[in-house]
Amino acid sequence: MNPREFLQLLAAGGPGFCQIALTNACNARCRFCRFPTVPPGDRAFADPGRLVPGLARLQAGGVRYLSLTGGEPLLYGALLEVLAEARRLGMTTLLVTNGALLSPALLHQLKEAGLGRLLISLDAADPGVHDGHRGLPGLSRHLREMVPRAAGMGLRPTASVTLSRLTGDLRDLAACLRRLGFAAVTFSYPLTRLGSPYLGSAPDPLVQFPPGELYRRFQALLALKAGSPLPVLNTRWVLRELCRSLRGRPLRLPCLAGDRYFYLHWDLTLFPCHLLGERLGVLEDFPVTAPRGQACPGCVSECYLDASACQWAAVSLAAGWAAIRQGRFREGLGRLFSPAVFRSLATLWESRSWLRQ
Repeated sequence: MNPREFLQLLAAGGPGFCQIALTNACNARCRFCRFPTVPPGDRAFADPGRLVPGLARLQAGGVRYLSLTGGEPLLYGALLEVLAEARRLGMTTLLVTNGALLSPALLHQLKEAGLGRLLISLDAADPGVHDGHRGLPGLSRHLREMVPRAAGMGLRPTASVTLSRLTGDLRDLAACLRRLGFAAVTFSYPLTRLGSPYLGSAPDPLVQFPPGELYRRFQALLALKAGSPLPVLNTRWVLRELCRSLRGRPLRLPCLAGDRYFYLHWDLTLFPCHLLGERLGVLEDFPVTAPRGQACPGCVSECYLDASACQWAAVSLAAGWAAIRQGRFREGLGRLFSPAVFRSLATLWESRSWLRQ
């Protein structure tokens, strides 16, 4: 990205992010989601003839970060083609996988195609518990070989852990992940229901928590960040706001879903995020105008909240500077020096590991 492109992107509120579900097919049997319920005959894959050229529309609309997920994205036949096109367009890519299909050869191909960071789902420190829940015998043993290889290739393997009744003691889990060779860990917060057709949730007792228990788990995660043996990428601002909401107080955290962040379904329909059911159009319509006048009821999705916490400073800078140029000085200065901007800057520094190329 040259200096002119950087300034244009900053003036637009910073880089955008798109989560792309490449397929509803999955080789695991987790209870956290509904992907295992998809019959073989109903498996769907994003059309590469539309997705690959459509990445240019995302890039032209300001998207610079792609999170590729599924189902299991390693089942997607055009994955390397998508990664290569994203790299050509100057986009940074993350890939979320259960890791069962990884091999030394595939890791090399992913790196050569331009993958930026590899996220591998983990459920528990105990190999038997993790493998049993995933329905993939021997998976933990396989990951003990693959994770160090991925680290050696510069793919910065990061554990993606759903906060559930399987995780056990968080400090023990973090220590285990460090021994496996992970560079960091990010925790997904429990989701039991979604408004969009994404299947990444299920009303299972493993992720059903009364508010008091969920509050204690968020507090434990905050405590882990203070002294973890492995970097925890979840942000303090979001965790504190979620604790506040569980005590019946409104979120003060602005979410940028549908503005700077988007979800692209495997049928290439666009949504503001994978939680809300409001359709924005299809990939070919991007960039789209985000709907206004409808307040978000709030959620516990770190995918959008953590990213929004980091992005808010850039959005406020762009809006404040635009107001000042139009002579609305009080409004502009209010946007530039609001408390949320300083919280966002602190969060951006806290999350700098995500942003490294």
